Amino acid sequence: MTKKHTLEVFDQDLELLRNEVQHLACLTEEELERALHALLNDDRELAQDVVASDAAADRLQQQINSNMHIVLARQQAMADDLREILASGRIAAHLERMADYAKNTAKRTQVLHGKIGAEIGEQFTWMNERVIAMLRQVMGAYLERDAEAANVAWSSDIELDRMYGKLFVCLLEQMRDNPASIKDATQLLFIAKGLERAGDHVTDIAEEVYLMVRGIPLQGPRPRIDTISPE
Repeated sequence: MTKKHTLEVFDQDLELLRNEVQHLACLTEEELERALHALLNDDRELAQDVVASDAAADRLQQQINSNMHIVLARQQAMADDLREILASGRIAAHLERMADYAKNTAKRTQVLHGKIGAEIGEQFTWMNERVIAMLRQVMGAYLERDAEAANVAWSSDIELDRMYGKLFVCLLEQMRDNPASIKDATQLLFIAKGLERAGDHVTDIAEEVYLMVRGIPLQGPRPRIDTISPE
């Protein structure tokens, strides 16, 4: 729940930052979805469009950073407001990196030699949907200033890591059994790693949200598994 300030312009500044960060999150989600569609359907035209549209995410991140510095210069922010202002810039940076992974998926899709198999496609679909669900959860925590929801999001990517491990092993076995597939499988390994890293950025955002709300960092090591193991 957001509070009201004596200066209405300060509320407007903070609301602008929140809206821009949310806009960037929506843009990132859309690019992840479009990149997956291009990958699953061997859609080279869509892949190229995803690559080109990444510039919009870059511009929006730069705009958020610019507005963040304007607010800092114009307002005498108290501790909790200062944390929110600074968090907006850091969260925007994580979102921009996630959009970069969508772009990289699209670029690698363009050099594949054909449509990927159904089993591999299902695993990529699961990973992509998981990342998007995590992103929606953590952005909800950001907008509602919900530290507990941020804590849940922080520890929620263990299943994503596990699926990455299974996909990693599956692609290695494919390369072993069919040497002709090595080039394509290598590109798919990079795409899978990008999705796994996108999940890590979501948990980084969760840390920023928790710090923003509570004023203290999340405690303890983030839950992890051996991502190379299929179990």
